[in-house]
Formats: sequence, structure tokens, C-alpha cells
Amino acid sequence: MFEIQSFPGGRSIRFSASLSLLDRAVDETVRFIKGRNVTGSLFDVKLLLREALLNAVLHGSRSDPLRRVSLAVAAADGRLTITVADQGPGFDWRSSLAKPPPPEATSGRGLTILTLYADDVRFNAAGNQVTLTKAVSGLRGPAIPPEDAGDNTARSLPMHDIRIEDSRTILCPDGDIVASVADELRTHLKEIMHQLTGPLVIDLSRVELIDSVGIGLLIAAHNTLSKKGERLALAHVSPDLAALLRTMRLDKHFHIQPD
Repeated sequence: MFEIQSFPGGRSIRFSASLSLLDRAVDETVRFIKGRNVTGSLFDVKLLLREALLNAVLHGSRSDPLRRVSLAVAAADGRLTITVADQGPGFDWRSSLAKPPPPEATSGRGLTILTLYADDVRFNAAGNQVTLTKAVSGLRGPAIPPEDAGDNTARSLPMHDIRIEDSRTILCPDGDIVASVADELRTHLKEIMHQLTGPLVIDLSRVELIDSVGIGLLIAAHNTLSKKGERLALAHVSPDLAALLRTMRLDKHFHIQPD
């Protein structure tokens, strides 16, 4: 189930709790925002959307397709408001916000990302709804946005190139490292690290965004390599991704080679 409705200055989406529909909800929302005269990068907005929706799909709804996740996005002059709600029982967000994970942890970064990248974060009392506000340069809110059916084609899993250069194994993901592709990429990494005899490099030249699940995947790879006396290197890292890794205190974990 995937439903889109427009209202003056915004758009709402309601969908079954699954990662594939989460991807579609993000794509639809980014398309809506781009039509509002936005200037500059939408990296922060995409990251906030993904983290809020991941919390609702994975934790609030436990990926139960019978549960619904709702997303409402309102555009005003220079400011975006994102509200995400799920049908789960909620959680103790107060204590969770007070406990950012250590650098070696493979999970628990979603809330930290929300608080660091949003201008304001507000949960309801139960913890099954969050409202984020974010300043976005050039954003405007027209009276009634046009309806957009969007792209209903199924999204295929990205392909990943693997090559050997100068005794280094280089993995080049073909797309963002996000929750919907994490299992497939995790399988590739396990196969590579099982046979690895030298350094491992992940080439991020085709990667625009890494969400908290993707970060956890990279940390798990780092933890495995460190037991072998190796270190994970990230190559062609964009300024936005480098800033995210620094914000998460992971620049000491990985050898980061900027783009």
C-alpha cells in the first residue's frame, strides 16, 4: 500500500512498513522538494528523511507490512517541516537521545543523526511520532502542489564492481549504501573479507548517501578487519559524506580519502 495526497504547501504519504516503499517515499518527497525552487544540496534533507522513516519502519513497525507509516512534508519560505508517525507502541526517546553510541557500535546512530542534522526535533509523548524542522535555501511553498503518481517500477539491487589494484581489493558500490541494499552488500563484504589477503578499499565515487544502517555495515567490516590487523579505507569520499563520518566520530576508524 502506497498513497500520496497533496495539501496546500505540502504532501503526505502513507505506506506499508517496508524498506522498498521507504525508498519510494524518499524519492517522491525529494521530487516534491526539488519542485519548490530549492538551491544547493539536499544531502541533509535526504538523510533526515531516511533516518526518521527507518526508525518508523524498522523499530516502530518491526518491518510489519500490515502496519502503516505516515509521512507529511510541509514547505514554507525557507523552512521544511517533516512529520513521521508509525503504528508501533513507541519508545523512550528521552533516554535514547542521551546515549549516543560508541564509535565501534554497529547500530544506534539514527537518533543522533536526527538531532545533529535537524534544526529542531520533537517527539510526541509515546515516541511513535517525530516532527523535524530544517532550513532549506530557496524553499517556497506554492498554494497546491500538483499531483504526481511517481515512478511505480520496482527498484533493482545495485551491482558492485570488485577489482584488485596494487595488492588492494577495491569494492565499488553502484549506488547509495542504505538499508534496502544492506543485506546484499553485507554478503559481498563477507565473501571478500573471508578471502582477503591485503588492504580493503571501498570506492564511494558512485555513493551520494550512507544512512545509519549503511554506517553500521561499514563499522562491522572495520571491526572484522581490525581483528586481522587491517584497516578499512574509504576512497573518493564526497565532502557531505566526509562531514557525516566526522560528525559520527568515525574519521579515526576509517582511512578516508577525499574525492
